[in-house]
Amino acid sequence: MNAIKKKVLIFEDNTSIQSLLEFFFRKRGIEVHIEGDGTAAVTMALEYRPDLIMMDYIMPGKDGIEAVTDLRKAGIAVPIVMLTSKAFPADLERALAAGATAYLIKPFNPKDLEKTINPYLLA
Repeated sequence: MNAIKKKVLIFEDNTSIQSLLEFFFRKRGIEVHIEGDGTAAVTMALEYRPDLIMMDYIMPGKDGIEAVTDLRKAGIAVPIVMLTSKAFPADLERALAAGATAYLIKPFNPKDLEKTINPYLLA
């Protein structure tokens, strides 16, 4: 019996973080799609039907807050983990108000990433 492969859609403009996240997820057998800005977030989410979205807060094109807002308005209900170096409580509140499910501050430890995503990918 083949298990259905989980899919993660990553919106991140930093190529080093893209590579780190790609390695992290592929090592766990998770299919990965990466985009450098949030402009096509809704289109990509509808096309790839991910189980989880990782969203950078600050990106060129469309930032993470705008992209998360668009995703939620389009009815996309998958968990969204906001990745950011913005550590102020107001930034967290803004992300959660836009529809983010979780918030992970950069730089992050792989154990913290694992702890953050497990509830969404192991379900």
